[in-house]
Order: sequence, then C-alpha cells, then structure tokens
Amino acid sequence: MPASLLDRHRLLPLLLLATTLGLAGCDGVDTRQGEPTPRPSVSPESTGFSGEAMVRQADMASVSQPASKSSQSETQARIEERRNYSLQFDDAEPLLAAYNETHEACLAAAVCRVEQGSLQTPRNGLANGYLAMRVARDRVEEAAPVRLVADSPALSGVEISRNDRTQQMIDTEARLEQQIVLRERLQELALEGRTFSERSIQDLLQVERELARVQGEIESMQGQKRYLAQVTETVSISASFQEQRWVEPREHGVLAPLWRALDRSTTLFFESLGQVILVVVLLTPWLVLGIPVLWLLSRLWRPLRRAFSRLGEKRRARRSGTEG
Repeated sequence: MPASLLDRHRLLPLLLLATTLGLAGCDGVDTRQGEPTPRPSVSPESTGFSGEAMVRQADMASVSQPASKSSQSETQARIEERRNYSLQFDDAEPLLAAYNETHEACLAAAVCRVEQGSLQTPRNGLANGYLAMRVARDRVEEAAPVRLVADSPALSGVEISRNDRTQQMIDTEARLEQQIVLRERLQELALEGRTFSERSIQDLLQVERELARVQGEIESMQGQKRYLAQVTETVSISASFQEQRWVEPREHGVLAPLWRALDRSTTLFFESLGQVILVVVLLTPWLVLGIPVLWLLSRLWRPLRRAFSRLGEKRRARRSGTEG
C-alpha cells in the first residue's frame, strides 16, 4: 500500500471525530438567549389555593418588606407636656373677672382651644372655676391666656409634667406601615382569587375577612397616631380658680372649740329661724283664705243645725203618736 493512501486512512477517523464534536457544539447553542423564558401556566387546582395559605403568604411578604425611610431616619422627639396653674382669690369678683378674661383670650387666639370650662358661684359657698385649654407648643410661651394665668398676682402654684411619647410614636408608625403593606398584599390576593373557580369562594371570603380586619387595625392606628401628634404638638394648660377663705386667729388655740361651738350654735339658731319664717310664709295664703271660709261655714251651720233639730223633733212626735 502506498504511503499516501496509508496517511489518508489514518486521517479519516480524526476528521469524523472533529465533525461530530462540531455538530454537538452547534446543537448545544441556545438560540433563544435574548428571549425571556415563558412562565409556566399553573392552574388554581394545582397550586392548592387556600385562604389560610394566602393570608400566611401575605404576612410573610409584609414582614420581609424593608423598613421605610421615615422609620429608618431619626424621629423627632415627641414630648407630651401638661401645665397646671392654681390661682387663689380673696373675693369672688376678681375670680370671675380673671376667669372670663382668660376664657375670652383663649377663644380669641388662633393657637388656643378651650377643651373644658366650669364656673360655680354659690350663694353661701365659695366661688371656684376650672379652665382646660390646649395651646400650640411653639406659641405656648407667648400665648395670651398662658401669660394671664402665669403673670397673675393670685397665682399660688404651678405644676409641670412631661411624658416622652417618642417610642410609642415610632412603634405606632412601624406597625402602621406593616399593616399597610399587608393590606396591599391581601388586596392583590383578593383580586387573584376572584378569577378562580367556585370551589375557592370560601377561601376568598376568608381573605376578604382578613382584609377587613387589617383595614380596621389600620384605621385604629391612624387614629392613635393623630392623637399622639395632637398631644405632643400642643401643650395642655389647666387653670384652677379658687376663692380662699382665710383662717381667723381665734380658730387656733385653747378656746377654739368654744368659738366653734358658739359659731355653730348661732348658725343653727338662724337656720331654725329661717325655717320658721318659711313655714309662716307657706301658711299665710292658706290662713288668709281659710279664715273667711271658716266664718262663712259657721254662719251657715246654725240654720242647718236648727233645721236638722226640727226634723228630729217631728220624727219623734210621729213615733210617739203611732205608739199611743
């Protein structure tokens, strides 16, 4: 066999091997590399649609959501402040004037709101008043009603209390954000559930009930957040107006019980006298009307009594005649 023919027989298997490998590489190339992979369609029956599973999935989705920028950022301090002012007056007239002036000043100020007000001026007791206001925190020092009670010469005491509500506000905001995320997830699941078959109606109703519960919690947290914002962005101002009865020196000492007994006896005497006067005044109209009526009845009774006596005599005479 010639040498050239022998070389050709040796190169033939190598060419066949190279051709086989090249074809295998061409077949392995992905011609759809730039195209998106289609999502396999899964039927509701195969996914096992369940309300509990959907709610659990929504809870996991809400927990896995990252915290918002507002919660991650530094929260401003939320301080609830209350100020209680006590004012004492020697007489009822300056008390009434101070109460009315403070009340009107709060009504006229745009940064002040009257929450509660009461004023008592008994005839025999001591006058007193109470005024509860809420003033904007940034204007509390210059507000007219606060200045009136703080600079009043009748001011006898001031009590200031502060309560830090920052952590409570942060917790409320975080819970509110999580509930909002959960509500959005439940709304998506409810929309998906409406396209399912009738066998999934019970699961869909469960999701709807869970959505209603989450909505109620969201509204409750929003109300709590508004309340916290109100009590921390304003200052509670309360003013107590009290008429003071000063203690006499004779009310302390060895003879103090005697003086108290005499004072009490005098008070009881005049109270009894007042009750007698009331009884007399109550009976006077009846006496004025009763005396003429009694006199008229006495005038009419005499003829009636005579007529009755005559009738009795006639009856007795008839009985005696019938017996004889």
